[in-house]
Amino acid sequence: MDLLHTFDAASDLPFEAYRDAADAASARGVVGIVEYEKTDNVTEWRDRVERGLTGLRVDAAVWGDRLEAVIADGWRTGPSIDAESLVTFGRLKVIVDGSLNTRTAWCWDPYPGTDPAHPHSCGMESVSIPELRRQLERARAAGIEAAVHAIGDRANTEVLDVFADLGMTGVIEHAQLVREEDFARFAALGLAASIQPEHAMDDRDVADHHWAGRTDRAFAFGSLHRSGAELRLGSDAPVAPLDPWISISAATARSRGDRDSWHPEQRLPLDVALAASARSTLDAGQPADLVVIDRDPYACDRDELREMPVAATLVGGRFTHRAL
Repeated sequence: MDLLHTFDAASDLPFEAYRDAADAASARGVVGIVEYEKTDNVTEWRDRVERGLTGLRVDAAVWGDRLEAVIADGWRTGPSIDAESLVTFGRLKVIVDGSLNTRTAWCWDPYPGTDPAHPHSCGMESVSIPELRRQLERARAAGIEAAVHAIGDRANTEVLDVFADLGMTGVIEHAQLVREEDFARFAALGLAASIQPEHAMDDRDVADHHWAGRTDRAFAFGSLHRSGAELRLGSDAPVAPLDPWISISAATARSRGDRDSWHPEQRLPLDVALAASARSTLDAGQPADLVVIDRDPYACDRDELREMPVAATLVGGRFTHRAL
């Protein structure tokens, strides 16, 4: 198997920190990351590869403030941007709402204890829907796909509407609270749901408070899967550890420590969680990005999955990690 993980870096870190982080990721079976840092990811990752950071594949995103520049340079989603063919130009990243913990995730219903008349009682938009539409239209015309952050259920509805109106496929990042009638729209519109299962373990108590009465459709991985949506598991590192096995365990058990499973009906089957963590298959013509593990995941319990020992990781048939 091979594993690809979503990652938000910090562009001001020294090169050695990136090298150490890449080595640590390889030791956990990560072959590539999706980089959403708000910086010049094209230039910075090309430079890192030239300096010898060749242990990961990188899908490098662009934000709206650099969209015109990358269009002028002729970039579009898909092509490699470095000599080693490790870094590819990714997607336009747009953040439409805030977060659960800050009560800025944009929802249809007010947060408990807020004045319903307050303009932000239901959360708030970070980027307005008209501006989202403008950016996505511009990106689509240039051959650039989109990844849109939407956490609250209204944010997800509005983003789904924009993708539908534009006839554009892409990725919705997080999709933490979704209306029942919106689950099926992900598959119908050809949109992937990029989810972070460990966030559900971190935020289950605050979700029960801020989204009281609605958590049957919060972090609803099972509902998304049953509706036919394409799922992509990640970590949102460093918000959660850059470790796919933690994500896989959280997705399939929805528990950790001594706590019971939270909304167990939203658990994913193990085969689904594994497939949603992989970037290719064991077939002729695939890139030989491989992970060798020391245990059979189907014979592991929840905690054994979280601590899965990784014997070796290969990128393009080249070892990036070997356990001694």
